[in-house]
Amino acid sequence: MTPPNDWEIKKCLRLALATLLAAVGLIGLATLGFDIPGLRQIVGFIFLTFIPGILILRVLKVHNVSVVESLLYSVGLSIAFIYIAGLFANFVLPLMGVSKPISTFPVTATLAIFTLILGGVAYKRDRDFSAVPMRFNIRELFSLPYLLLLLLPILAIFGTYLVNAYHNNFVLLFLIAIIACVVALVAFDRLPKNAYPWAIAMIAIGLLFHLSLISSTLYGSDISVEYYFQHIVLQNGYWDFTLPHNYNTCLSIIFLSPVYALMLNMDAIWVFKIIYPLIFCLAPLALFHIFREQIAAKRAFLAVFFFVAIPSLVLVMVCVARGGIAAMFFALLILLLIERKLALNQRATLAIIFAISLIMSHYALGYICFTLLVSAWIIMALIRSHAGKRARGWLIHKFGGLPQIASQGAFPHKIMAVIVCVYLVVALGWYGGIAQGAALNTIRGIGQSQYSLLTVAPSEPTEPTELSPVTKFFESPERESIVKAGLGYGFPQATSLSKIFRIFQYITELFIVVGFFWMIFRPKRFKFRPEFVALTMGAALILLACIVLPRFSAHLGFTRFYQISLFLLAPLCIVGGEAVWQGASRLFKFVSRVKLKKELGCLSLRGLSQAKQGDSTKQSGDAEGDKINNLSSNSNYCLVFLALAILIPYFLFTSGFIYAFTSQPASPSLGPYKMDWWPRPVQSGGSCCSHLAIRKSTC
Repeated sequence: MTPPNDWEIKKCLRLALATLLAAVGLIGLATLGFDIPGLRQIVGFIFLTFIPGILILRVLKVHNVSVVESLLYSVGLSIAFIYIAGLFANFVLPLMGVSKPISTFPVTATLAIFTLILGGVAYKRDRDFSAVPMRFNIRELFSLPYLLLLLLPILAIFGTYLVNAYHNNFVLLFLIAIIACVVALVAFDRLPKNAYPWAIAMIAIGLLFHLSLISSTLYGSDISVEYYFQHIVLQNGYWDFTLPHNYNTCLSIIFLSPVYALMLNMDAIWVFKIIYPLIFCLAPLALFHIFREQIAAKRAFLAVFFFVAIPSLVLVMVCVARGGIAAMFFALLILLLIERKLALNQRATLAIIFAISLIMSHYALGYICFTLLVSAWIIMALIRSHAGKRARGWLIHKFGGLPQIASQGAFPHKIMAVIVCVYLVVALGWYGGIAQGAALNTIRGIGQSQYSLLTVAPSEPTEPTELSPVTKFFESPERESIVKAGLGYGFPQATSLSKIFRIFQYITELFIVVGFFWMIFRPKRFKFRPEFVALTMGAALILLACIVLPRFSAHLGFTRFYQISLFLLAPLCIVGGEAVWQGASRLFKFVSRVKLKKELGCLSLRGLSQAKQGDSTKQSGDAEGDKINNLSSNSNYCLVFLALAILIPYFLFTSGFIYAFTSQPASPSLGPYKMDWWPRPVQSGGSCCSHLAIRKSTC
């Protein structure tokens, strides 16, 4: 399929103009009392989510990229466009006499004018592009694999209806089982590789909808406060950027939700429940494209499945709306760092746009992303230094291979420095100037707290006790319980099911560690890009700090650090699993040969005839050993084993599928059910002070 940014410019502009006129026309008809149910929502969603981004791609002359990349870039740029339009409306329109700039007519007019300007600039800059012939493979889109995968979100919607109406979770359990079957089909090569992106998108949407559509109210404290702040904007008709709260710095809440709610004529609750999951599902799609470029398609699919299967990821993305938008921008930023098709100026421009959008979307992920970028930049600088090259030469001589320090088309070191500097300046300006510097004060308080813990000597105990260093480490109250559990603490006291789940969790952790060292010292089998390796090393250092430093993870939560780190570490679980498989197969082969030699030595003492029989036994034994070796060396068998024996059981635990058949709590979607998760945060003319009191000190 040819993406719109590769169409002939006039056809692309006709599509944009038609969508714009349809959206504006439907809004106009609604004001006259002729509202067409469903049509305004569909057309408005297409216009807001895709059209501005496609035009910006034409302005930047971005061509010859895949359909998936075009989709990802256009959605990210469209959301950035909404941020810019919202800021313009909020701060410029009041100067023109508009008292409520964030309302239906001013927002529609601003978006329409900005879109027309974009169209004119796109025509002027890209009119000389030699268009690629438009291709639409209708047969592929309506093939059996694509249609069957489309059932996943449909099952999620129908299953949540049954839960809401009858507390019946059968369809949702069936959905989880079908997703596991799709993974098995991929492992056995029974699903076409060109359907992998579609499968990932449908799995992500199904998992998000199967939780977000439960109940007609919002689930989670964070999203309730998010609803409160966007409601203030809708109710007042403008954004008061001086309100001293971290959430008030997140345009992913302040502008994105009100604009969608106004343009689509939807309650903001359903914007959170439907629109935000549809946007976040692009993050796994971007990760698949990132991983596929480096470790091949099947491994990339399994790595993304492991990413979406980690505990509480789907729950967090449903309960923290701003986190899903920021995660999408984070994935796009990683994609641009390892991308090689686009020109350097195009990639740098897109990277800066997405980095600034990430800063304005979520303060916590903004801080972590900056830490990763700086860490990667420093690591690359050290590796490229004279001492780094000498150390690299010694390691190559010792271990036989290290990742490349340079790659054709990679960002030069100076351009990376510019991106990091722009990121820092915008972050300091935004977090320091918006909401009275609440987000900057938060990170300052975290730093002071961490510094005091590391520098102040602990008080002497009244009764000295002799404890081993390991016991002191686990008994320390300064570390989160989830960190201790991840290292094995409390395993004997856990229930039987919890022990089984922990074993799978420990296996995935082991695979990630092994995969990390395999990536560093045995990189020849894969095509890891230097930027990806540097970012991965930064993510590993952050996780190590969460484990070693007291209360380092408690400020933002170890779960958040782990989830963000898996944007980079997820493929290492698959790579590490293959490394363990190969090591085990070699050990098995070595033990088999030693055992066979002992048997042949005993047979040689029994005479010539028996020796001949032993020779035949040896030949058959060697043939058997070669067969086993060939079997084990085939990565397909390893991937099948990883999928069936590790990833699918792990997913059945983390999704709550296995717990649903026991008396233990499963998940909000699989039961036990309490439909009024959280009261509707804001009623007409009401307030949400109780919710703010709960979350007053949140990061």
